Amino acid sequence: MRRTAAAAVALALLAPACTRDEPAPRPTAVATVFLERLSTAIRDVNAARVRLSDDGAALGAAAAALDDVDEVAVKGDRTTARARRPKAAGAVQAAAPIARRLQEHVRAYQRAVTALSSAEAPGLTPEQLAALRDAVQAGRDEVAELQHYATAVTAVWTRYEKLDADQKTWVARAYNGWYRTTQESAGAYVVMTERPKLSAARRTFATADQRRVEAGRTAAERFEKARATLSPLLS
Repeated sequence: MRRTAAAAVALALLAPACTRDEPAPRPTAVATVFLERLSTAIRDVNAARVRLSDDGAALGAAAAALDDVDEVAVKGDRTTARARRPKAAGAVQAAAPIARRLQEHVRAYQRAVTALSSAEAPGLTPEQLAALRDAVQAGRDEVAELQHYATAVTAVWTRYEKLDADQKTWVARAYNGWYRTTQESAGAYVVMTERPKLSAARRTFATADQRRVEAGRTAAERFEKARATLSPLLS
């Protein structure tokens, strides 16, 4: 039962399982302990990667929602801007705690990868050992990009939070007679949102986010290759 439970958890990363014609060798007590350790490490890697993927999606959604408001506010379109503001405000509110925890989540993933690297055991075939080590390296490579991403988010997220506050203020003013014309309204918004600083923050975030996504895709492909080799061991 212990081996079955270990395999079930491990296959969360390595599923779907593949089969071989020859039966897998029966595990010894040492092998069973190894499977428990390996399945725990894989579970933690899985959880960390899912959490970071969700983090990236939430941060990206907030940035995109703010950009949607900005697109019309910069033209002085107060009606459309106000209609889009609730979505942006909600997205920023959801993303704020994520931005603060992002570095911590990356460190958790790094710890999980380190634990996976310690899950090697005597008795693995050279092919299995190579697959496990490549999975570990895939995780390390992804962690490196996520560290860059987290650093970028830390550097620019206050600018997005300022944009959120500026948009809220501008919409309120636009509906309370602060601006005589659409052109004046647009000009006030441009000045308020400090376009050069905002543009720089957008470039930094967009580049880091693209690298994060590409690193995740590459890591997933490498994990899949490891799965093909290791799943018979755990099935």
